Amino acid sequence: MTRKPQPANWLVILLSLPTGCEAVWKTESPKKANSGVAVAPPELSNSAAFQDTIGSVAYFDGLESLRVRGYGLVVGLGKNGAGECPRHIREQLAQSLLKMHRFSGGPVGTQQLSPEQMMDDPDTAVVLVRGEIPGGAVPGTRFDVSVSALPGTKAKSLRGGRLFTAELEVFRETAPNTSISGQVMARGAGPVFINPFADEDAATKANLLEGTVIGGGWAIKERDLKLVLLQPSYAIARKVQDRVNHRFAAGPKVANATSPSLVEIHVPKEFVEDTGHFLNLVRALYLSADPSFEAVRARRLAEEIVRPTAPHAMIAACFEGLGASARPVLADLYAHPQEHVSFHAAVAGVRLGDHIAADAIALHAENSQSRYRFQAIRALARAKTMANAAAALRLLLTDHDPRVRVAAYEALIERGDPAVRSTLLAEDNFYLDEIPGSGPKIVHIKRSTSRRIALFGDDLRCSVPVYYRAPDASLTINALPGDDSLTLLRVVPATGRSSPPVYADPELPSLVRFLGSDPDVDSSDRVTGLGLDYGAIVRALYHLCNNDSIAATFIMEEPNAAELFGPSRPEGRPESELGQAPSGPSTAGR
Repeated sequence: MTRKPQPANWLVILLSLPTGCEAVWKTESPKKANSGVAVAPPELSNSAAFQDTIGSVAYFDGLESLRVRGYGLVVGLGKNGAGECPRHIREQLAQSLLKMHRFSGGPVGTQQLSPEQMMDDPDTAVVLVRGEIPGGAVPGTRFDVSVSALPGTKAKSLRGGRLFTAELEVFRETAPNTSISGQVMARGAGPVFINPFADEDAATKANLLEGTVIGGGWAIKERDLKLVLLQPSYAIARKVQDRVNHRFAAGPKVANATSPSLVEIHVPKEFVEDTGHFLNLVRALYLSADPSFEAVRARRLAEEIVRPTAPHAMIAACFEGLGASARPVLADLYAHPQEHVSFHAAVAGVRLGDHIAADAIALHAENSQSRYRFQAIRALARAKTMANAAAALRLLLTDHDPRVRVAAYEALIERGDPAVRSTLLAEDNFYLDEIPGSGPKIVHIKRSTSRRIALFGDDLRCSVPVYYRAPDASLTINALPGDDSLTLLRVVPATGRSSPPVYADPELPSLVRFLGSDPDVDSSDRVTGLGLDYGAIVRALYHLCNNDSIAATFIMEEPNAAELFGPSRPEGRPESELGQAPSGPSTAGR
């Protein structure tokens, strides 16, 4: 089929709309006996991984999620918005928009508009923005935010819209319909994602006036974190401060004893992307820094870790806290016949910079029978300075288990490994990740924290005949036998404007780039992008895979308890109850 000339002027008219193996200790105050000493569960009270540690004398305050909310403006809705909102919200939002306009320059095409003009336009809708800042967050920590149109307005749909930068304040509910707002702790912005399959299944039909901005919130202030002593003692508080600062001495001061009961904690720069592990490591530090104590304790931990009921993850954290004193003992455990011993010892070894430990973890990652397979992949992701860890992950990209392949891909993304070719489309629409290889083909969709479409396999393409029409008629893809290109028709549901037919390459990476790139034309008047949002492209890929137009398995990210929490303990009790942190990939097959 010969490509036809493609007019350029229609584009302006059509689309000119503006966590491996961490030990988790209790975050609330433990119950205390009359003596003021913490009452630990039996599994911990006699453990060498609990006795004499900071976690045995103090607990963290500030690890709970912090709810934030604010009012924002979703733009790019065509005629589906509503130029109305209650007066008190309008006045509050106008001030915020004025400040954010100066802060970020404003949405495309709105720089000359006043906040009042923006709110009055039917192309926009005022929304309530809500989210939860994770415990231990530092400036830049990302989280998902929800948006919902205000009740009683005439807004019809938020689909295809974009949240303009909104300020998010701490709030506390004081009564069923009242609350108190506090300081601004975060901001939110980005494309609104609505269930892309809601139009097709009445059972899952979504409210088009509610959506999610995936990874659209970010903290702008550090969360207050404090170690609270179970029994006030300035001497112990100073000892905790000194032990923490000695362990993390490479940068600014981390701990500050402000009273006999409190020690302020600041997350070091090298742990800003791994705050959970940092906090676990702090709690696993021993109060004594005497070398003879450390050597004896390392041997005691080695004796304890072989017990099936021991808190293995906490022991690994304590080994890491001991540092160089633990390395000789750990080296003898990497090849231990009990897999829980070899795995947890190797995790501690990797954290201490032992490349041999990375090889031991790789054996678990490669072993389809290992109970620690997914946790091993997460541990390799965090061994960012070790080339052997990256090599092991690349081998897993061709594994027969699609969940393992996806987990390895996510680990390589975390490492910034060149084995995955990543392209950011339309500034912040989504990332397109290409993972070449000879294994079964996969289309993987991420729907939390970040927007990513991952294409696994060589020669991924749409096979003719092809026909797809979106339920809202926003996109039609068609190709007949013998055609060498796809014919696309783009319609903006909010305005009803339609494009003439445009033509696209049937190779899948090229097609996804074409669909998600900003609407534009090149010097030859050929269209180079259609500006479809993430949800619309996800929906199209699902149907093309489901109808065998694309010979690949479609996988939407979903939490998987076994992968997140690791293996069950021999007696059937999850190790997470004794301190196993959620970690690993969040994927499930179709």
